[in-house]
Amino acid sequence: MSNPGDHGSWNPQGHDDRAPHGAQNDAGLPPQDPWAQPPASQDPYAQPSSHSASDPYGQQPFAGQDPFGQGQQGWSAAPGSGPSASDPYGQPGAAGPVPPGQVQSRLVVGLLGIFLGGFGVHRFLLGYTTIGIIQILVTVFTCGIGAWWGVIEGIMVLARSSAFERDAYGRPLTD
Repeated sequence: MSNPGDHGSWNPQGHDDRAPHGAQNDAGLPPQDPWAQPPASQDPYAQPSSHSASDPYGQQPFAGQDPFGQGQQGWSAAPGSGPSASDPYGQPGAAGPVPPGQVQSRLVVGLLGIFLGGFGVHRFLLGYTTIGIIQILVTVFTCGIGAWWGVIEGIMVLARSSAFERDAYGRPLTD
């Protein structure tokens, strides 16, 4: 049932929505629209125009400083340790000075590739350990068929293919 001054509308808070605009609610405050936008000066998400000393998040923590201290180190990279214009893929030692060690014979590497290529012996001799291990695994998992990979590489070494001119350290193969 409705009250005599109700006019058939129901208000769950018990406030009269038709009250004049200057009216106050039960707490003595003027009524507020919950969907009203705050003024731009009171926007809680507004970016500050200038950083103040009281704003700990507005300051740059490394302003004017190098955060990694790179300009302060007294060392530099070893010569030939990084990629160069002649070696864009960063192959070990291909562009730097040739390290001391035994230079491999093209004939020995080629014959080992032909006869023991399935076990990657020629790749181990050239210094490519990872490819040598992969050749062993391929030979084992293919029940010996993968040994042809080593035979073909042995022929390529003896035929002076450009892929097999140098070992892993950049030393040229001797004749």
